[in-house]
Amino acid sequence: MILSGNRDFFILILAIFLISIGTSNIAGIDVDAKKIKTSTSSDKTSSDGSSKHKTTDNISQAPQPTPTGIESTSNSKLVIINFDDSHESDYTYAKPILDKYGFKATFFEVCNWVEAGSHDADVSTTWQQISALQQDGMDIEAHTMNHPNLDNLSSQADLDYEIGQSKQCLENHGFNPTIFAYPNGRGSDIPNVVNTVAKYYDLARTDTKSSSLAFLQCGGDVGSNVNNQQQRNYCGMSLKDGKQIAENRYSINSWAHKHIDEGCSANSSNNGNSGTCDKFRFEYNNAQMFQKFVSAVNSQDVYNKDGVVRAIPIIVYHILVNYPDLSDSNRPIDTTVNLFDAEMRYLYDNGFKVLTMANLGYDEYSRSLYIKNS
Repeated sequence: MILSGNRDFFILILAIFLISIGTSNIAGIDVDAKKIKTSTSSDKTSSDGSSKHKTTDNISQAPQPTPTGIESTSNSKLVIINFDDSHESDYTYAKPILDKYGFKATFFEVCNWVEAGSHDADVSTTWQQISALQQDGMDIEAHTMNHPNLDNLSSQADLDYEIGQSKQCLENHGFNPTIFAYPNGRGSDIPNVVNTVAKYYDLARTDTKSSSLAFLQCGGDVGSNVNNQQQRNYCGMSLKDGKQIAENRYSINSWAHKHIDEGCSANSSNNGNSGTCDKFRFEYNNAQMFQKFVSAVNSQDVYNKDGVVRAIPIIVYHILVNYPDLSDSNRPIDTTVNLFDAEMRYLYDNGFKVLTMANLGYDEYSRSLYIKNS
């Protein structure tokens, strides 16, 4: 009886010992797992009580263009900032604000306006200032020799001079332009103008008054239904029959930041008076232009979904002026310094990624645009 009791007691002690070892090991594994988990992620509970897993790993890789030219990226809020026409305010006013928020922009230079003294009643920039922009990571591209409306030039020699010589001029000053901008957006629908641009440049930018968006998938019907797999996927120069299409690699769309809109009404031709124009003029102050800017940069939200970028707003500025408000200016292309600062602050505060035109590439296989070096 005594031996039997001792044996039972020994077995009981052994069982307790084995259980304690197993529990300790399980607890150790759970602690290690929690350490690993907290080093890579955090758990948040939503208002409905469900758990949301959020990664905190900041390591990222540059996205690669897909065969269709559509870009996949972790940030679907993108914008490209441009400055046209070689104004001194590019360097004195724009650059410090861009530097303040860590942004880069593209500057389209008119060669014969550089160091010209003044144009558009504004002081011209210098080659030294343009070089300083490039040294700080800004993108320098071509905008003709003298800023003519290219659709008014009839001779090929004139087109070659304004378009081709502007590239040579910039190269002579140490720059390597591969992108062209049409003055006033004119000429991007004229075959001989576009063909001349294509001889010298990889891409070209124009503008419309209706939208700020440049589509990576080009063509008139792009974006009408982002889920439609039959969308036109073409960013070539022209269709097979030689006719221009609404958007292509040589007519990338943009939006000119102008606080005065004026022109002829679209229904002028229907007023029964041939050759007459129903003129309109709209003027916007700082607050109104800020809202137009916010609307322009957010218009991409309709198309950029599920981490896929299909459209990028391109905003084009001209002259920055140190007026309190745009209501003090009668020049359509003016933007006040405080407004520009507020717009850049908006991009910064709302997590936009700011690119330059040099970040756009062209995929020869799919004949569409893509984002590179981003």
